[in-house]
Amino acid sequence: MELPSGPEIRTYRYVRLAMIAVLLMLAVSVVIERVKTDPGCWQGSISAYYYTPVHAVFVGALLAVAVCMVVLKGNTNLEDVLLNLGGMFAPVVALVPTPNAGSCWSERVMLTDATPSIVNNMWGLFAAGGLGIVITIWLWRKAEPGDWDQRQTIALVVSIGIFVVGLIWFIGLRSNFEANAHYWTAVLLFVMIIWIVFQNARQSRNSPEAERRLGPWPPRLYFVIAGLMAVCVILGLVGWRADWRNVVLLVEAALILLFLAFWAIQTVELWDRGLRADPSEPEAKHLKVPTP
Repeated sequence: MELPSGPEIRTYRYVRLAMIAVLLMLAVSVVIERVKTDPGCWQGSISAYYYTPVHAVFVGALLAVAVCMVVLKGNTNLEDVLLNLGGMFAPVVALVPTPNAGSCWSERVMLTDATPSIVNNMWGLFAAGGLGIVITIWLWRKAEPGDWDQRQTIALVVSIGIFVVGLIWFIGLRSNFEANAHYWTAVLLFVMIIWIVFQNARQSRNSPEAERRLGPWPPRLYFVIAGLMAVCVILGLVGWRADWRNVVLLVEAALILLFLAFWAIQTVELWDRGLRADPSEPEAKHLKVPTP
């Protein structure tokens, strides 16, 4: 398999570093806001910081993460699909806030009624998503034999289905969409992320580059991160049902930190390569073929 050229490697490197920087920015912004509020007073979730001075960073960070996930080429076609699907869900998490605005802020910067912002922003997102679908269909029709596999076709069909269902949900059941879209897309986003980390754990076991740069640790670290993410999701669901105090906030914070750790490890592992060689796809191209 031909390795990417110098500029391509630097592009992979910069996109991963951008993901790390954006997640760090979000974490620091939340911590600064938390320090300014009364001791013991916490927002119910990271998402509830949408209604605080963190607002711009929260929305901007998730949109930036979405762009990075779509732009970044996965090490395999399956990972590429998962990154693209995650990139579909992240903007909805950013633009449709949790209905619970909380009550712990240094200054309140958003009205409780976020409906006007949701309606405006979602129409913009549907316009961008529709354009993405059109472009992807065009790429599919123009693809050379071997450049597009069955998983990418399935992903395209699934993406169109998600787009149509989301549009119908938004138009036909607006209040239900505003109340639940944030939660559904947040869960699906983290499912994609956990799956991506597990994929990297499996792939890095057979990667000489990973062993050369980090010794035998990458597979173990990826498995640990993915396992901890799965445990966090399970604890979050149990705690949410049992009404544990601050459980959603703690779970979201842990998942963000684990996601940050994953990108840091992958950045180091693939610093000189860009992408990991995939023995199951010897003819794989190092070109991004996105799903919307």
